[in-house]
Amino acid sequence: MLFRWILAAIILIVGINHTTAQSVELYGGTERSGVDLMWFRYLKHKENQSTPFLFFSRNRASTGYKTSGSLMGSTNAISYNFKTGLGLVLVGSFLNSGFTGKTGVQFYRQKSNWLFFGWLVADIKRSGNMDLFGMFRYTPDIDHTWKLFSQVEVFPIYQLKSGIWNVTERLRLGFKKTNWTGGLMMDLNQHSVGSLQAKNNMGIFIRHDF
Repeated sequence: MLFRWILAAIILIVGINHTTAQSVELYGGTERSGVDLMWFRYLKHKENQSTPFLFFSRNRASTGYKTSGSLMGSTNAISYNFKTGLGLVLVGSFLNSGFTGKTGVQFYRQKSNWLFFGWLVADIKRSGNMDLFGMFRYTPDIDHTWKLFSQVEVFPIYQLKSGIWNVTERLRLGFKKTNWTGGLMMDLNQHSVGSLQAKNNMGIFIRHDF
């Protein structure tokens, strides 16, 4: 319990001192609308040189038109990364249900027109859940001003005690010009409680990169 509170304090302090949203997305779908703020970068020395420590922050809030009400979540992670792209990561998730600390391994690789970022973590508590997160983004040039924007996220969670799976997929496809992106979005969720239950939210999104 003490370790979980220490982890929460560290992540909050780093987040307060370093977080400025790198991207802000607004989306509206058939079932829900919301906002998504994402940010990550390597922490730097006083000499402005990058360290092996990478800070990641993801903050989402959405509201349903008919059911489910408002949902909020904040995920913040600190990782130590090797040159291979592999890293050791501590994750703190702040959801409607409270704080959960997690730890595991991470992989991050970025080139000029694509990015992959993901981790495999487990709750620090003994009966903890297993989380696998992966995000792949591909933004090839169309011409000298426009780019194609495509992004796929997969986020399965496995609850060890109950054997329940919860899988979320987020798909984005659109066009990017300078710092603005817009297009089509689809958020999918599958939840197994005895039988498989599925929810879909399809619509449009607009995104700004700072």
